[in-house]
Amino acid sequence: MVTQPAHPLTPFPRGWYLASYSDELKVGEVKPLQLFGRDVVLFRDAGGVAHIADAYCPHLGAHLGHGGKVVGGCIRCPFHGWTFDGASGECRTASPGDPVPPKARLDRWPTVEASSMILVWFHEQRAAPTWDVGELADFDEPGWSAWHHKDWRLRARIQDIAENDADFCHTPAVHDFTDAAPSVEMDAEGARCSWQLRTNIKLAAFGVPALPGLPRFSPTEIAVTRWGLSLGWIYQSMQLPMGLRFRTQTLATTTPLDGDHVRLTLRHRVRSFGARPLTSVVLRSYSHLFNNIVAEDIAIWEHKIYRTRPVASRSDWAILRFRRWARQFYDPVTYDAAFGRVAGPELASNSEPADATAQQES
Repeated sequence: MVTQPAHPLTPFPRGWYLASYSDELKVGEVKPLQLFGRDVVLFRDAGGVAHIADAYCPHLGAHLGHGGKVVGGCIRCPFHGWTFDGASGECRTASPGDPVPPKARLDRWPTVEASSMILVWFHEQRAAPTWDVGELADFDEPGWSAWHHKDWRLRARIQDIAENDADFCHTPAVHDFTDAAPSVEMDAEGARCSWQLRTNIKLAAFGVPALPGLPRFSPTEIAVTRWGLSLGWIYQSMQLPMGLRFRTQTLATTTPLDGDHVRLTLRHRVRSFGARPLTSVVLRSYSHLFNNIVAEDIAIWEHKIYRTRPVASRSDWAILRFRRWARQFYDPVTYDAAFGRVAGPELASNSEPADATAQQES
């Protein structure tokens, strides 16, 4: 019996990815990382600038992430002391008394630091970045709690995780915190994709008891903005009883580590309620709920296959549109090969297809 591969798409789409949060890397610190199936070294030079480069010294192959030292704007090899400039990758000094060999340099990875993240650019042919990550709405706005951090290493592909944002029908089927699938507006432009969702969330999911006079559900608006397949910014505003409003922000990132595993991180914060103890309790409650929801998704992601030609229903319009948007992050030749160059009807808007079961990825 012949079946399709579990994951026909490359695990390493093009784009910007989280290498580290800014507060995880001090000045002068050196860290070994595995990203995209490669060994790299991350370091922050004496001027505070973060750099990522191939891990192995071009001299005799020492791993710079294990024993390497920051010297000014350079990283020093632990084996023979050769130094390499973080900004250019050029070798600055070789063995004492020796001239620097002309080919002695480290291959650098394009790196930027924004919104408290150190981001690294991946392209399978090492081509330069073609787009930038946009500003996170209200990221620097005062009046928010500290961050609550959660980190997973899981066996999954980034396409499945990113695509989950557009799979609104699974919410009431998998997660018991809404009464129905949300209403959705979707917009995609360039490397940015965004959703505006309206739904009713069960107050019991937040531990609110069912008391006479209290509603069971709270009207909630959720805005999701995604840049590429890795970075998501989620803003939620929930109307509570007695005119109160509960606001949250979540920064979600997915970074491929190797051909089978990704690092998934979530950072949550809530709008301050004025009293720090109350804000802390609400933050823990919200983070626990959100992380448990993601854990339910992980149990599916780690065991599913990727259907290149799903038997889709009318409600799957957003998934199909998301897939067409996501094509830009894959090499066209390998993408077409993964899909067998299958042609199918296009879905041009948020409207439901006339015959959704005939919809296929094109």
